[in-house]
Amino acid sequence: MGALLFSESNKDNNSSLFCSYSFGNSWIIEKTKEGKSVPLQLEENSTLNPNTAIHSKEGALCQFEKTGQIIRLGAKSIFEYNNTEKILTLSRGSMLIYQKEISDITIRSDFSTLRIMGRFTAIVDCTSNGGFKFIPLEGKGQIIPERGDSKDIYRGRLTMVLGSPSKLGNAYDIDLLLLLKSSRLINSFPTPLPSMKRISLSIYAQQLRLKGKFNALIGDAPTDDNLQMWAFGEEESK
Repeated sequence: MGALLFSESNKDNNSSLFCSYSFGNSWIIEKTKEGKSVPLQLEENSTLNPNTAIHSKEGALCQFEKTGQIIRLGAKSIFEYNNTEKILTLSRGSMLIYQKEISDITIRSDFSTLRIMGRFTAIVDCTSNGGFKFIPLEGKGQIIPERGDSKDIYRGRLTMVLGSPSKLGNAYDIDLLLLLKSSRLINSFPTPLPSMKRISLSIYAQQLRLKGKFNALIGDAPTDDNLQMWAFGEEESK
């Protein structure tokens, strides 16, 4: 049986993530000195220490904060972070990252790694080929794979991160307005993201540029060469 996690709020400790919101069941997986895994139920106002995994169950959502950073975790996700090396590991599921100041962080999935230099708000979504999708909602900076050329962060441009050593795959423009309406990581939390004004400007700029040319979201990538796409709604008239 698991135990409830009771911990004093430690929002100002820059080595830990403060849980500012939790909905549904999420479990922190801690290791004993003997190497055994001990599940502890996540509670609001508790802290997630470095190198400790969290597993959110079906329907769950949670938000973690520390100075200049917000991380939202979606349902059925497995997440871990290394504060010293600024590594965020998402083994399963999805997360949203808000980075207030220009920084150098690394995102990892089971097989792929992406370094990001800049300030941004982005969604990361694991794919079944072991890689992930990087979807910036707003921001400035660069995404840097382990091999191949880097690219600028561009709002609304989904980029596939593939393989090990990782490379950048195809990039796709996706409908930010549709994503805003449909994503629980954006609209199912009690407080708005600090970057919502910039996200709104991204949506406005994209709508002017694309003028209703598409209305689609992208799906899974079972293999590096097999990309699935689902479209929602009808194409608007020009």
